[in-house]
Amino acid sequence: MVAAASSVSIPCPSCKTKAKAPVNKISVKGIIYSCPNCKTKIRAARDGRKISARKASDDEIAALEPPPPPRKGKIEKSEAEIPAWVVTFADLATLLLTFFVLILSFSNMDVVKYRELVGSMAERFGVSDLTSGSYQAVSQGEMADVDSNISAASSSPREKLVNVVHDAVVREGHQGSASITSTDEGVRVRMKSRLLFKAGTAELNPKGVGFLDSVVGLLSGNKNLFLVVEGHTDSTKVRSAQYPSNWELSVIRASTVLQYLLEKGAPAHKLAAAGFADSRPLFSNDRPETRILNRRVEFLFKLG
Repeated sequence: MVAAASSVSIPCPSCKTKAKAPVNKISVKGIIYSCPNCKTKIRAARDGRKISARKASDDEIAALEPPPPPRKGKIEKSEAEIPAWVVTFADLATLLLTFFVLILSFSNMDVVKYRELVGSMAERFGVSDLTSGSYQAVSQGEMADVDSNISAASSSPREKLVNVVHDAVVREGHQGSASITSTDEGVRVRMKSRLLFKAGTAELNPKGVGFLDSVVGLLSGNKNLFLVVEGHTDSTKVRSAQYPSNWELSVIRASTVLQYLLEKGAPAHKLAAAGFADSRPLFSNDRPETRILNRRVEFLFKLG
């Protein structure tokens, strides 16, 4: 067909529908357009003064058909296009998480380590007189650290007693061998048996009598304070002429502590002793490292 005007009607090779194509855009290389009826892709090309048309192949469509215009709307962003404020926001979220973890750790504060820190800072800044404060802590259940589980108000007699007992333990250097717990029964101090007694005996260890002397002072200075001394053992069987079983050993150890307190002037009507053998373990007796923690002497201070 010969171009006679600005446009030419070219029949579709598939449905024979004629479609007008602009003559000035048809080149030797050809153009690709769609049939308005069947949407067949048609290649129209110029050969001198003649224009030929046929169904376009896939390669010709890929080479000659113009790319579709970009769609308006969502534009996907690469990682490099992420706004800078996201990094700042992530840093802030991490700092907030760290802050709340720190607050949670304070809710289970180790009283001894806290007060040692306060004392160290006071000494560093030249403060020589410190007033004992009140500290909120939760007992960890471990014998390795002194702790306290204080549920009463900061001005309650029980918490004051916790602070006084705590000072006595720290003063004697027994932080690593004792724990302090405040319960409905009273203030309970648990001490490893090796601190007060030699292994397998009811003979007092000189290293532990300093704390017992402090207990005498507590009982003598508070008319409403009473004490129950409890002896506890692990499940290891003891068989000797002096201690036929763990019951005798635990009772004699508690009685030995009570006798020492009496000799140092503690009021007899404020004292009681009991032995529980291995009937009240704190930890499993299956492993040596936990079994040793069940060998202990407990001091239960009760406010009358």
